Amino acid sequence: KKASVERIANQVNQLNEKQLAHFEESLKKLEAVLERIVSRAEKAASQGADVAPVRAQVDAAKAAIVAAREAIKTQTGKVYSLLNATGTESGLKRDVGAVRQLFHSDLKSVFEKVKAAREAVHRAAVILGQIRGVDKEPAATSTPPIVPAPTSTATST
Repeated sequence: KKASVERIANQVNQLNEKQLAHFEESLKKLEAVLERIVSRAEKAASQGADVAPVRAQVDAAKAAIVAAREAIKTQTGKVYSLLNATGTESGLKRDVGAVRQLFHSDLKSVFEKVKAAREAVHRAAVILGQIRGVDKEPAATSTPPIVPAPTSTATST
């Protein structure tokens, strides 16, 4: 039974590491998307569009990503152990269940932070998409070709 309890604790800790790595990868992707949003917003601003709402939402998205990273960092430091599990079988089942429930609730709170970051990035993209002409290339200013003025050459005959 002791080996079984240790195996369960190891599985919980391995699952914790795997999930946190997945969340970290998701945040990296969200940051890449946010960079593209900022780039497009700057392009729209250079064309005279009002991008203040986009910039405000980008700031909110960056704050949400920072909060999610902090939650991941906090969760990374947690180790789930069953060393103080009771020796009785009925108590053992309860203790293992309690650790698994704690792990699940901790992971759910980290997931909610990552989800909030994703939603903030999505809102920034939606706001950017509502700006007219974001993807338009600036109109090329064509200047008429310079034609030299005719010179009069008077020849006397």
